Amino acid sequence: MARGHAISIYATTGLCVDRKEPVPGLKESAWKCYSGLAPADEPPRYRRLGIMGLKRTSAVSWVFLLALLPWRSALAQTTVNPAISFIGDMRLTGLHNAPAEVGENKFVFNFNELEIAAGSALNPYARADVTLGISKSGVDIEEAFATLLRGLPLNLQVKAGQFRVDFGKLNTQHTHQWSWIERPLMLQRFFGPDGLDAAGVNISSMVGVGRSALTFSGNAFTGGSYWGDPQAENFHNLTASGRVSLFTPLTSHANIECGLSGLTTRLGAAPGGQSTMGDLDFKYKWKPDMYRSVVLVVEPMIGSKLVAPEGGGTGAPVRVTVHGLFSSLDVQFRRQYNAGVFLDYAQTPTLEKPGQAGFGVFAGFSLVEETYRLGLLVRRDQGSALVRPYQTVILQLLWSLGPHKPHQF
Repeated sequence: MARGHAISIYATTGLCVDRKEPVPGLKESAWKCYSGLAPADEPPRYRRLGIMGLKRTSAVSWVFLLALLPWRSALAQTTVNPAISFIGDMRLTGLHNAPAEVGENKFVFNFNELEIAAGSALNPYARADVTLGISKSGVDIEEAFATLLRGLPLNLQVKAGQFRVDFGKLNTQHTHQWSWIERPLMLQRFFGPDGLDAAGVNISSMVGVGRSALTFSGNAFTGGSYWGDPQAENFHNLTASGRVSLFTPLTSHANIECGLSGLTTRLGAAPGGQSTMGDLDFKYKWKPDMYRSVVLVVEPMIGSKLVAPEGGGTGAPVRVTVHGLFSSLDVQFRRQYNAGVFLDYAQTPTLEKPGQAGFGVFAGFSLVEETYRLGLLVRRDQGSALVRPYQTVILQLLWSLGPHKPHQF
């Protein structure tokens, strides 16, 4: 290939020619640019070669270039460099007057979890996200799903894989997103210590209603556990759930979000073993600047299931309905400081329906930003589900290495 052809090809593809002497037919600024000798404020441009490059390039060279362009575009779309983050959760936990089934009355250091999160666009239409939780009990696939973001009618989005089911607002989030540190009692009583995550498909769509946004979401999945008993009631039947939420901006600094969720499934193969749940979530957020904010969360939950008659008799099972509630008020009064109060309540689905209520205060301090955060929780639990009331103190250190920050609630 002639020298002029080679220069034209390299220039068109945006690469520089390693030349130290002028090229016949090209201006000095052009060959210096493509030999890496151009000034810093004079970036390479295709127009440097101008018509001269066209004259020196044969028809065969341009056909070769046009053949390469689709491959270059495809490689750019399918080459994924995901954003990877590590979030560490270190705790010092102390109990006072706790029953034996709760734990020992002493302070204990515990590295609660290391979360590894990765996510990236797969192509212009879809993305994938993976979240792994590593603790002393092993490695847990918390989430691993792909989402089709665009290209479907009615503004539909489809998510498939392992994910946190959007039953309510709180269940979709990880514990490091909360200033109150621990998962609400109602999620633990209804779904187990990790809440409800399962393998399935989620279909959602968002439509505008004036200044508001209305979101419809439906799920079909299997897996997980109900009522905190994965051994006895690990369900393999197809479960269906849905949520409708409305996001409304009140002012330029304040907004509210309301949601209504429902879920139904069959526990085991026994006739009449249908279990249903409902959830109503409300969130108000006021944030005029980066130094101040107020977040109010209220989320009640209700569920029903069949339980065996008292004493293990042969009579018909009895349907029991139980309730749960979580509410918090989180106030950021400076950029690095926040504090708040919370109320946590849930019943156990037995004939007696014993309840447990927790309430307390929390505070947080972020060093420079959310990549290094100290949290404090002081809590008291009492109720008919406990032998006696007890107190809990937790000092938490959260750190984040990567773009994924611990607190986004």
